[in-house]
Amino acid sequence: MPLFKTPVEILAQGHDLVLRGDFVQARERFSEASTKFTKQRDMMGANLASVYAAVMAVGQGISNPQAYRTASQSLLTLGPYMFKVGLREVPAQQLALELDLLAAELEVTSMAPSDPQQFGEKAKALQELAMRFRAQLAGQVLVIPELFTKTVVVGEAKAAPLMAQAEEAIGESLILQDPKAAAEHYQSARLWWIQAGRLDQADAASTHMKEYGRAAKCWFCGREVSGEGIHFVAMPSELTDLVKQRGQGSALPTFDAATNSVYACKGCYGAVFQLADAIAVKRTGELEAKVQKQIDEIKSQISQIKGRIG
Repeated sequence: MPLFKTPVEILAQGHDLVLRGDFVQARERFSEASTKFTKQRDMMGANLASVYAAVMAVGQGISNPQAYRTASQSLLTLGPYMFKVGLREVPAQQLALELDLLAAELEVTSMAPSDPQQFGEKAKALQELAMRFRAQLAGQVLVIPELFTKTVVVGEAKAAPLMAQAEEAIGESLILQDPKAAAEHYQSARLWWIQAGRLDQADAASTHMKEYGRAAKCWFCGREVSGEGIHFVAMPSELTDLVKQRGQGSALPTFDAATNSVYACKGCYGAVFQLADAIAVKRTGELEAKVQKQIDEIKSQISQIKGRIG
C-alpha cells in the first residue's frame, strides 16, 4: 500500500465525505487534491478540484452571496462538464446559473430601503429575479438546498415569495401618498404568500392590508384620513355614553369604543404630543426651581446654626 495518496484518490475521498455530509472535511480534501494536481502539472485536475472546493465553501457561507458568486464563476471555467454533487450529476453551467440566482436572492432580499424610491427599486429587482427563476430554473430541483439543507426546492417555487416581497415593497413605496393603494398591494402580497405556503407571512401581510386600508375621521380637526399607524393613530381618552352616541352619525369612525380611545390625524397627534412635552418640560423646570429654593434655604439655615455654635 502506497504511503502517500495520489490526487485522484484524495479527490475520491472528498466525494465520499460529501456523501456523508461532512462538507468541511470535503472542502479540505478537494483543496489538497488541487495542490497535488498542480505539483504534477495537471492543471485540468487542479482546476476541477478547486471548483469542488469552491462549491463546498458555499456550505460554510450559506448566507454569504459572495461564496455563491465565487463558486458560480469557478463552475463556468469547466465548460460543458457534468458536475458530480453527491449522488447527482448536473451540467456545470446549470449549477453556475443556480448559484448566481441564489446569490442575487440573498442580495436583493437583504436590501433595506429608507425611502419610496428605494422601495420601488427593490420591488423591481425582486420581480425581475422572480421572472428569472421561472424562466431559467422553473421545473428543476435546485442542487444547493438539497445538498446543504436537505430540502427539495423547485426553481418555480422561488418565484412566489419573491413576488410577495415585491408587492410589499410597492406597498411601502405608496404608503405615504396613497395608503389605500398600499393596502391593495399588501392584499396581492398575501395571495402570493399563500401560494408559497407561508401562512405566517400571509397573516402579517393581511394585518398591514387592514391597517393601511382602514379610514377614520380625526376627533380634533375632522380631517378624513386612511392608513392607521401611518396617517392617524388611536389616543387613549375618556368617552361618556352621550359623547359616543353623538359620534355615531359620522360616516367614518372618530373613536374606538372598545378601547375607549379617539382617532387623531398625525398632524393633531403631533401637535398634542409636542404641547404635552412642552408642558412637561415647563413643569419640570418649575419643580426643579422650587426644590432648589428649598435646598438653598436649608443650606442657609445650616450655615446660621454653624455660626451660632462656632
